[in-house]
Amino acid sequence: MSLKKNKKIAENMNEVDDEIMNVLNSEEYLNFSTKEEAEFIAEFTEVKKVEKGTLLLKEGKLATTWYYVYKGCIREYCLKDGEEITTEFYTAGDSLSDDTSKFSKSPSLLNWECVVDSIVSVVPFEVQLEMFKRFPRLERLCRIETEKKLGDFKVAVNNYNSSSPVERYDNLLKTRPEIFELVPLYHIASYLGVKPESLSRIRNRIRNAYR
Repeated sequence: MSLKKNKKIAENMNEVDDEIMNVLNSEEYLNFSTKEEAEFIAEFTEVKKVEKGTLLLKEGKLATTWYYVYKGCIREYCLKDGEEITTEFYTAGDSLSDDTSKFSKSPSLLNWECVVDSIVSVVPFEVQLEMFKRFPRLERLCRIETEKKLGDFKVAVNNYNSSSPVERYDNLLKTRPEIFELVPLYHIASYLGVKPESLSRIRNRIRNAYR
């Protein structure tokens, strides 16, 4: 397989942004892989900064890339009658991959928007396939992580369907407090399935309950 090398990292480390260098030198990055695996990842993938408002994936386009978030937040949303419906938030430690579009080679139904300036690892699918071929250990790790995320997703859907908006808000606040520091409240309202004014009432009700 002929892969495109990441010249920015492979050829001139001196030009890499300081924040990105911190990621590349972090324990999280270095301990994830062996030396041989790390060399492959550095040669054929890219860690880059993406500005707030950037769309990593747009509905109607073929998904061709897998992303891993090191810093920031990516909002996933779909469009229904012209309205953006927020379906997920991805923060540091999360990965993004539209496998439906990837395997069926069909246009994606998803949009991935950076809601704040972020740092992500960019892995084209062809690089991912070659990486798994060369390093079965990484494939196993990714498969285990995918299975875990699928299980978490099923639990989240069940909890969402069986809970009230107040319970959804309280659960999000307890389990993912960083979301409230990164994401505008109207996106959180969409994610919880309520209007922004309803979310304001929920927040006031909960604040008053703790006074």
